[in-house]
Amino acid sequence: MRCHRVLRFVFFLSASVGSPLPSYASKEAYDSPHILNKLFNTSSSGTPFSTGLYRDLSLLETKISDITSGKTKAVSTIEEGLSVLSSIPHTNNQTILQRAIDIVSLGLVPTTIIDILNGITNRDINSIANNNAKDPSPRIHPTKSFYDAPYDIPEATLRSAIYIPPTFSYGNNNKIPVLLVPGTADPAGSTFYFNYAKIFAANPQTEPVWVNIPGNSLGDIQSNAEYVAYAINYISGLSQRSIGVLSWSQGSLDVQWALKYWPSTRAAVSDFMALSGDFHGTIVETFCLLAEPVCSPAVQQQGYDTKFIRALRGEDGDSAFVPTTSVYSENDFVVQPQSGKLASAALGDVREVGVSNVQVQVACAGRAAGGFYSHSAMLVNPLAYALFLDALAHDGPGRLERIDLNAVCGELLAPGLDVYDFLGMEAVSNVVGVLDVLLYGFDGSEPPLKDYVHR
Repeated sequence: MRCHRVLRFVFFLSASVGSPLPSYASKEAYDSPHILNKLFNTSSSGTPFSTGLYRDLSLLETKISDITSGKTKAVSTIEEGLSVLSSIPHTNNQTILQRAIDIVSLGLVPTTIIDILNGITNRDINSIANNNAKDPSPRIHPTKSFYDAPYDIPEATLRSAIYIPPTFSYGNNNKIPVLLVPGTADPAGSTFYFNYAKIFAANPQTEPVWVNIPGNSLGDIQSNAEYVAYAINYISGLSQRSIGVLSWSQGSLDVQWALKYWPSTRAAVSDFMALSGDFHGTIVETFCLLAEPVCSPAVQQQGYDTKFIRALRGEDGDSAFVPTTSVYSENDFVVQPQSGKLASAALGDVREVGVSNVQVQVACAGRAAGGFYSHSAMLVNPLAYALFLDALAHDGPGRLERIDLNAVCGELLAPGLDVYDFLGMEAVSNVVGVLDVLLYGFDGSEPPLKDYVHR
């Protein structure tokens, strides 16, 4: 482990402006994560953040140092981790940066967090410049079907965002390709490194592949969906079979938008599997409260009554286009509501393709797998994984009646995962993601709807 010493900051007031501006003086050398260096030096919008926000960043760095030095102990069991996670207060005025400080302070990240902040151990998995030389057949770009929306993004850019592991066999040996689609503020490689990239690669029936959306999915979701639509048809075309698609968080919107406006993708998808989805948006506004007016396009678009969400819901876009298994938790403090008939993750089934909407606290009531799983912790939930495997093994969505609930609900983690994977996942989603939001910046309004939405 590298030596990591805390950078101490001194704040000064600028007499030339009407409000205090932070200035920083390093008191000693240190080895700080690259992303924190960038945030301390500048903001993407070209203007400094507030003094309070810089102070919170400095506090976060101190807490990270405490973990790496051993001053703060990382939790040692998944039972302890979920218990500590449930103890964190959730209030409307708590920013996600303050939540990140809580996550690190309470030992919910591993001692390798600096490596995670700097890109885990293999930055290639997060690349948007992949060399995918194989051409799809039939042609996908500029359009595969007369009914598809046109692509605004060049084909070379769309294709290079797809990360294909060296062991990927393109559906040979009866393996089912599964495309992994990330959520807001994290690249797919980091998002799935500690969960589905690992367990799907270990499963003899599946092989994962993923799409790293530029800007870490913080830009216009309509553009993000272009990457997903292209990746679905590209991987399906090269594999000469339909594929599974698994999304987390905003990824559910990316996939559903792609299925709605690129109808050719529907035949290419055997199963859509959504975790912590927000098909109906969220009433929680903590992202935008983080550092107003810094609120990226994708964050703005995910409000419960935005132009984007209304357009997606229109013409039965809030019903499934392909067999869909959506699994979610009532303890999701990023997407709300997330229980009952109004759960944002729940889809209708007017096309009768088959839908399973499963809230883990209902399916595993009073059992381990129905415990305190947060928005991100659903990535390691054992019931979700069991349902997804069931969906891939059968026609239609995953079904609870085909699963041994006595066994699955008694577990805390999906098979093949451990407490380090839980901690790594928390670091990616609740620390890396927060810093990516700040680094991206943005002070505009919600992006306009594309012309194809109105045709």
